[in-house]
Amino acid sequence: MSVRLARAFAPGHITGLFRIHDSTKEPLYTGSTGAGFSVLAGTLTTVSLLESKSLDIVVEYNKKLIDAPVTTMVARTLAEKYDQIFRARIEHESSIPIGVGFGASGAGALSTALALGRLLDPKMSRSSAAGFAHCAEVVNHTGLGDVIGQFKGGVEVRTHPGAPGIGRIVSIPYDDQIRVVLAGGQGLKAKKAALTDAAWHDKINRAADKLVESVAGHRSISTFVDCSRRFAEAAGLATDRVTSGLNMLDSAGLGLSAQVMLGDSVFCFCTEEGTGSAVDILSKLWEPHEVIVTSISAKGGQVIG
Repeated sequence: MSVRLARAFAPGHITGLFRIHDSTKEPLYTGSTGAGFSVLAGTLTTVSLLESKSLDIVVEYNKKLIDAPVTTMVARTLAEKYDQIFRARIEHESSIPIGVGFGASGAGALSTALALGRLLDPKMSRSSAAGFAHCAEVVNHTGLGDVIGQFKGGVEVRTHPGAPGIGRIVSIPYDDQIRVVLAGGQGLKAKKAALTDAAWHDKINRAADKLVESVAGHRSISTFVDCSRRFAEAAGLATDRVTSGLNMLDSAGLGLSAQVMLGDSVFCFCTEEGTGSAVDILSKLWEPHEVIVTSISAKGGQVIG
């Protein structure tokens, strides 16, 4: 019995601020405007297909079997579109944790869509594949703008909501020598509610309205960080740990830092020389294994090989 195999990589993604756009019932057109960036810490996915009499999808995350509704929906939707029945083994090898705001579900969904899309339809465009990932994120309430950012790469402002090919992005210039230190923990209870609850929805959108315009009109890393901080405060999303971490980073001259949306997490832009100080500071508030040193990923998700 032959095995068909494909691999794809998708970067992690950090959102600093966002506005929800969900007035349409069509997931392809639902999404967010806002700003964020992709990081080299991400997910490499291997999809293996075997012939089968029934559709069977198994997902691993760093060699552990997991219940992965977003990845599973991507695979099931593609199987239905191409009228295929198979046994799929989807193996995510990832350097980003789940549930802390680093875009793990989006990276898993996008890399799965790219790899499985290559197997089912070698002519499928990247944007078409990414559309399946975006829709799975929207339907499962796990993300609104990560996939389009992970599709593009770099530092982005999402000026129009929707999946790749529908939503629109403009880039924020950055020094390619810049380093990123991330500290991420679970604990932001408002995360799911922020994407589904009407009160949170309105609070977030009121906080974001003018700030998204400000970043789009003055595209720089410093403006992005400043507006991200103002957004977290205005939306009431900052946690005590995040506030303490940012104050400590500021005192150390590492002020290009802000909260990760949506997580009890922070990001810090710094020089190579500054990474040690940033790691030391954040390791006082987060466990050492929760602190990651990485860089901005200039490229978006891609099939490997």
